[in-house]
Amino acid sequence: MSEPIPALIMTPPAGVSPAEGWVARGRAAASRDLVRLLCGCDRIGPVYVLAAEPDDRQALVSLGAIAFEPPSDIFHFGHALAAFLEWSGVDRLAYFGGAAAPLLTEALLREAAIRLDELRAPAAVVNNYHSTDWALIGEAQRLTGLASALPNDNPIGWVLSQDAGYAVAALPASAATRADLDTPADFLLLSGHPQVGSEMAAFLREAPAELLAMVESIRQVLRTPASTVTIIGRSSSHLWQSLERRGQIWVRLWVEERGMVASGRLARGEVRSMVGEMLDSWGAREFIRRLATMTDAVLWDTRVWMAHRGDWPSVGDRFAADLGWAEQVADPALRDLTTAIRAAPVPILTGGHGVVSGSVFALVETFGPA
Repeated sequence: MSEPIPALIMTPPAGVSPAEGWVARGRAAASRDLVRLLCGCDRIGPVYVLAAEPDDRQALVSLGAIAFEPPSDIFHFGHALAAFLEWSGVDRLAYFGGAAAPLLTEALLREAAIRLDELRAPAAVVNNYHSTDWALIGEAQRLTGLASALPNDNPIGWVLSQDAGYAVAALPASAATRADLDTPADFLLLSGHPQVGSEMAAFLREAPAELLAMVESIRQVLRTPASTVTIIGRSSSHLWQSLERRGQIWVRLWVEERGMVASGRLARGEVRSMVGEMLDSWGAREFIRRLATMTDAVLWDTRVWMAHRGDWPSVGDRFAADLGWAEQVADPALRDLTTAIRAAPVPILTGGHGVVSGSVFALVETFGPA
């Protein structure tokens, strides 16, 4: 067996709005679960943490992690990663966003480590090629020369493959490999999953009852034969196949702009959305009225519409909209859409990529074995 792979966990700032605070508490719970898992796996270690919030850093260090503080107060993912690699000198690295692996198991970690050993160097094993949230990376010091190409962790798989000539293997799609806690909906869709850690389970028990009820309504739609669910955004055929295997339902699948972050289209302002065109043309109330006549439930990655608009709402606005807190949304168009969604006669859950990918895998897996 090869030597343990050092791990680095990065956790983001908490934010200032009530919606951001709710997400931050959930992320902190997921990070504590992750540190416990990594520290207990003999294929991983030591475990380092780069935490934006002092309270998070203290909590994770108390669980066995080693704190790393980057030399610059201005955070850039790639530069912070390069600084860690130079500071630590590690040649192999297991990187994780703090809330990037809420359903990860020790068995899957071992599988990923074995796969890395089997690949022709230089190599990496990622949870998702098009939108990476965690990765096991060989010859990691090479990443110091790629720092500028990594504004965040999403392009890791793409950049290693396309720019650095790595053999990059993506693990099979499942809740454990794809669930990532980026938005409020991602947390809610974990409710009831048997692999949720103890800290996350405690957090979810305190989630708003009306939101948990919405998730339960969507769960029932997915389990009811001949019902219709609509998926909008950066989804995939993997999810479609999973839904069809688990239930005799109809799926309306509108897929747009997969890879918009990793490919740089979002940063260059090149995102286009037909759903966005319809929403802009009809207005929020009429769009939701028409949508509700065609479906029993909706899972909607609204970030594609936001990118299509070109006027990106604040984090606080995005999270408040996902939680249905329209009164806390400052962006007029997003507030109108949130209000229309709250008034819809069918459950509509909005979020980012996870609400049409990994987090839905988690919801489907609560049905039991396929």
